[in-house]
Amino acid sequence: MIDSASIILSSTSIVALRTLVALRRSVDSKFSYSFISKRIGIKSRSYLSEVFQGKKKLNDKHIVPIVDLLALELPEAELLKGKLLLEVADLSQAEADRLQLTVQDSEKKLRSSTVAISDVRDINLVMILAVSLHLFREGQATRRQVIDLFSRDRHFEVERGLADLIKNGILVKEGEVLSYSPEYAHSLHLYTSTTLKNQADYLKGSLKEALGHVDDFEQNRDETIFYSGIITADKKKYLEALGHVKQSLRSVQSRIESNPADTLIRFNVQIYPIITKEEK
Repeated sequence: MIDSASIILSSTSIVALRTLVALRRSVDSKFSYSFISKRIGIKSRSYLSEVFQGKKKLNDKHIVPIVDLLALELPEAELLKGKLLLEVADLSQAEADRLQLTVQDSEKKLRSSTVAISDVRDINLVMILAVSLHLFREGQATRRQVIDLFSRDRHFEVERGLADLIKNGILVKEGEVLSYSPEYAHSLHLYTSTTLKNQADYLKGSLKEALGHVDDFEQNRDETIFYSGIITADKKKYLEALGHVKQSLRSVQSRIESNPADTLIRFNVQIYPIITKEEK
């Protein structure tokens, strides 16, 4: 198994990118410099080779698409993008300082142990609340501002969820103002750093929530997508294609995601084999 996190943490960004591309090619022969160039719109066949040899500078407009092609886990992808931007992009001092802080925070999270969220009553709600502060300036809001995001019948459970986040050290409360603990200040995707049990419980909760929206999705077609399909596939080709599917999904998510923002969007995806015919 490729330890992408260790490679990104221990190498310069260009070396990490070159190494990850080489490792990906070792398990997928199609993943050549030529293939990458075509996918991200580079006309020169020698460009990437010269970048990795230190003869040319990587154009910052190619950073996001080339990293997305690697289909890394989201925290790893965001860290690599940040490190590459710091190395090759033409940033103002203020932009570089802000990005450096974000990169340092991301590095700390990858090096640290997994976040274990314990003794929560509704982990799906807790995850929603953990992201909701990003709707407010500088990730800070009063308890009342957060509670008022929800319908009145949910105010009590929201109060409990906020208490769970404070108890687990993810949020801190100063007077009536809630903010993120320093180590979670950029944790828009906190779910990806939690334990496998936390993730499983959260996924179950998110699917249960989605069921509650099925009956009325027809009336909300302008702002929702509900789709389920069953296709046939060659199992080997399916497994080979999963990396590209993940990359495409992350690209879609990145296109939608924004900051500042005024809306939380549920982004659920389930893709899995149902039946495999065994060869006799």
